[in-house]
Amino acid sequence: MSQIIDWDVAARVGVALLRPGPKLTAPERAAAVTRLRAAAGRAAELVAEACRLPAAEAATHGTTLVVDRAGIVRANATAMSMALDGLTEDEASRLKALLQSAGAKVTGTGAGLVMAVIGGAILGQYEPFSNRLLLSAPSIEAVRAEIGASPDDFALWVCLHEQTHRHQFAAAPWMRDYMRELVRSAVSRDDEAPKGDAAPDGLGLIGAMADDGLKAVIGQVTALMSLLEGYADMLMDTSGAAVIPSLPTIRAQVDQRRRVKKHDLASVLRRAFGFEAKIDQYVVGKSFCEKVRQEVGMDGLNFAFTGRDTLPTVDELHHPEAWLARCQPHVLAG
Repeated sequence: MSQIIDWDVAARVGVALLRPGPKLTAPERAAAVTRLRAAAGRAAELVAEACRLPAAEAATHGTTLVVDRAGIVRANATAMSMALDGLTEDEASRLKALLQSAGAKVTGTGAGLVMAVIGGAILGQYEPFSNRLLLSAPSIEAVRAEIGASPDDFALWVCLHEQTHRHQFAAAPWMRDYMRELVRSAVSRDDEAPKGDAAPDGLGLIGAMADDGLKAVIGQVTALMSLLEGYADMLMDTSGAAVIPSLPTIRAQVDQRRRVKKHDLASVLRRAFGFEAKIDQYVVGKSFCEKVRQEVGMDGLNFAFTGRDTLPTVDELHHPEAWLARCQPHVLAG
């Protein structure tokens, strides 16, 4: 697949274009790394107790790495390369046809630009196919300093969110194959696009340039990611309530930070490519999870992870009562 997109170029460009992180002394960097490693271990235990998802023991295994922003970019380039290498020959041919006018190095440069924008913004990420959890120390420190949060409290709060993703995939390993199928559908959408919700508004250039088949795939991706992110956002508050004294203040400050529209180049590019829609995934997904949990408890909400047919649609995310009407008989039977 390197003949289609040069991922080595993407990684080099992404690293070169990264915004610099906060200036930290060597002792400050060492303290941040130690703090995050300790928080990641504690977070796994707290999430297991709060989420009630099955396979909690499996979720305690896997690699956790504290990295810099360049590490995030390189990891994303590797992950994307691996995802595309899993395509069939026919699917690879379709993707190559879509990109043939640009060439591998040009598309690699474009991918690098996108990765630089993402790599400078995200605090951490869970890689479902490698079971690795990456924590970006400079980005976490930058946000913590911006909102004036306690270093220990903020580190644990962030780790609670990321460890929740590890628990989700341990409880629902089928989601890995589902994600692979969505990738395949995106590159062979002219005759194999899954039927589902249309893509939501706010996806920038991605949404504007998408055809009907790709929009259907984007809708399914959005539904899955909204459940994953919203659930994790809910759990980081639920599991952290008793152990993070400053949690209410952190939550209020982070929510306010998300609402403020920034006009720096990175923020403009994120909006242009549709990445600001990720904020909607947190908000809509969390609201869905909280309302369902209120109605049927955690075990009832966890029913959403039992199979692809039990995932909420984009419409159901906005109308939890519709998901409950469809799934509640099974929830109550369980």
